[in-house]
Amino acid sequence: MERLNDDCVCHILEYLPLVDQIKMCRLSPRFRELLCQIVWRKPRYRNVSVSDAMLKPLSKSDYIYFFELTSAAMEELYIWNVHSKAFDSYLGRHLMRPELSFYLRRDFSNLKELCIADENMNNSMVNTIAKNCRQLRCLSVSSAYVTGKHMISLTKLESLVARECSIETEYLSEILDQLSLTHLDLTANRHQVEKTILQSAGAKRLQRLGISDAQDYGFLLADQLPQLTTLVVSYHKVSPEDQLDMLETTRRRVEDSPGKFPKRLQSILCNVVDVEVALEQIAGLEKRHPRDTPKFSEILKIMYFLSNPVGSDKTTPP
Repeated sequence: MERLNDDCVCHILEYLPLVDQIKMCRLSPRFRELLCQIVWRKPRYRNVSVSDAMLKPLSKSDYIYFFELTSAAMEELYIWNVHSKAFDSYLGRHLMRPELSFYLRRDFSNLKELCIADENMNNSMVNTIAKNCRQLRCLSVSSAYVTGKHMISLTKLESLVARECSIETEYLSEILDQLSLTHLDLTANRHQVEKTILQSAGAKRLQRLGISDAQDYGFLLADQLPQLTTLVVSYHKVSPEDQLDMLETTRRRVEDSPGKFPKRLQSILCNVVDVEVALEQIAGLEKRHPRDTPKFSEILKIMYFLSNPVGSDKTTPP
């Protein structure tokens, strides 16, 4: 192997599973440099999920070693509930995966997109992300401990998905005014944020918005945000009768609205268990009642694909 040129060695290394690549990496500085600078710069290793099948065979030491070597080249990282994941040791015992803070302390100087679905995420970790992920464009988090503090330090952020978080209105105002967001999703936020969005000048650049329990079925938001192309409005604890009434009211509003809205909703997402019966009722094709079981879930979601925003030549998606 030492007599082969770099191209030949890299070609051989690419055929090895990750476990063996790490073994080779530990053998000599040359193999380590070739793996880090060439092989592990491939898309497969730049876009990583902690649930990826290629990581499952790794021991804990190899797992940590791999992230320490490759984090600087990663562009996308997806982290899912690390506290529930474990290794199997050679004695059959379960060794816990590294804690969430392990990932966030890495050098992610090239990371563009970060998704963390972990209820232990908090404001201090957001601050760590801001320090270590200077190129971050998209952030997705889901935790009641995330209030929006420190998010303005993510100066290049364009997309923020913060479902089921506790984004406070004062921080939301700063985020909208100081960051160039085009996509914002605050579905199931624990604070009422619609008024803050309507009052913020920075919100006028939003192209996609997700929100819960909007007044007037979201029409006020659609009217006042000129760049908006996609609006998703969710309602919780809605009875089946109210769901049908809201959908019919929304349909009439769309038909009566000149210019801005299409003549019909491009997509209506009604999250019910008994979907077949619900769709038949909405369409008026059947007059039967929902069966006793399964029941309707108490969530209604309406999605609007708005007509072209001001100054845009793009067509509405089919």
